[in-house]
Amino acid sequence: MSDFVGKAMNNLAERLLHFAQIGAVGVLLLYAQSKPAYLFYTAKGKPITYKQVRSLLSRADVVFFGELHDDPIAHWLCHELLRDLHKGQKVALGMEMFETDQQAALDRYLRGEVTMKQLGEIINLWPNFSTDYAPIVDFAKEAGIPVYATNAPRSLAREVARQGLAVIESWSDTQKALVAPYPIARLDSLPSYQRMAEMAAGHGMNPDYFRQAQMLKDATMAHRIARYRQEGVLFFHINGSYHSDYKEGIVAYLKVYAPHLKVVTITTVLTPDPMRYRPPKKPIADIILVVPERMTRTH
Repeated sequence: MSDFVGKAMNNLAERLLHFAQIGAVGVLLLYAQSKPAYLFYTAKGKPITYKQVRSLLSRADVVFFGELHDDPIAHWLCHELLRDLHKGQKVALGMEMFETDQQAALDRYLRGEVTMKQLGEIINLWPNFSTDYAPIVDFAKEAGIPVYATNAPRSLAREVARQGLAVIESWSDTQKALVAPYPIARLDSLPSYQRMAEMAAGHGMNPDYFRQAQMLKDATMAHRIARYRQEGVLFFHINGSYHSDYKEGIVAYLKVYAPHLKVVTITTVLTPDPMRYRPPKKPIADIILVVPERMTRTH
């Protein structure tokens, strides 16, 4: 048997095994498009449809959409899911992209008192805000969906990155009100926080303080969600995937502030071929959005 035929047989055997694992519905989903722009999978690697994803999200109290900040597919699906969920139930939107000290300016925009251009003059918007996040905020504005700024102010996070969480004791009451209540629970043992030591080294920063700054952000986002979330209203939160992967980060802190809430998480994963995606043994999220790694980046 030639090497070519041998490789072809191995490839066929691999695909047949994959088909056996995902079932007939999975096969139809995978090959509905020969080159899909995205696919959804369960944590165990079973393909699911957009409709099934929407149904799963509709039964949650809080949804965390873990996106990649430069991925157009994730941003588009954030927008579409929010629209479709709004058709059948009350929803609220929370965004990492806005900091708590920006809430007043954001509210002015939502009320129509300032334009998007003026909003950008009042607060610092992310560089890709107009292309990636403005459409979502504008839909919320039109639909009357409340939008909450959940992230800790970057100036305060920088202070913690330099001096640790203990610096919060020296802050004014106004500053303290912008973040999660002090003392903040220490979740240092979580793997996601442990991995931050390498990131800190790359920035020449104290790894303990760098990790504590991340905890400040995650705790603040979780506390804002617990504070603003209302019974019977689905809270849809958009954040970078690292903040909610493995149900750590914001999700772990939400268990501290509101352990009774039902949470569903989505993460975004880049892979050479979405049709060949295999999940890791430890579930990253309840739903995996798989996007081709060559997908155009937005910035």
